[in-house]
Amino acid sequence: MASRFVRTGFALAVAAALGVSGCSGATSVSVVDDPQLEAEFESVLVSGQSRTLGEVAAAAGVESWDRMYYFRVPVLMSELNRVMHTPGVTWRNMPGSDAEGLIVFVSEGQIVRAVADREPPLYLSGFATSDSYVTPDELAGMPRLAVESRGR
Repeated sequence: MASRFVRTGFALAVAAALGVSGCSGATSVSVVDDPQLEAEFESVLVSGQSRTLGEVAAAAGVESWDRMYYFRVPVLMSELNRVMHTPGVTWRNMPGSDAEGLIVFVSEGQIVRAVADREPPLYLSGFATSDSYVTPDELAGMPRLAVESRGR
């Protein structure tokens, strides 16, 4: 099983474990926690200043991606695969009630990082790109971040 590692700050963190299992050739993706990405999103909320998703991702060490998807949890694996056109992918370590959602970065149709979103909660319908704006927002008096959609 091959693993993909991404440098975040001074530490190496597992970004997403991608591998081939058995004879079926199915790929599996492990969802990880990424405190640095969460901190970069939090900084937008705290500062009240919009930033591009590309700026947020770069500051968190997320490289080589072209789309970011966001899913509220719980979410079915079949829904993830349908929306992102990734048939046969098996998702491990899916976030539960302790998370707000699931952030998935994709490059040319390949998943490069899958992160449990703990806080602040994001709002995104469809997918975002590096030039999408991340803006402080509020829903029913609760702070969140709105991520500008670039398509479905």
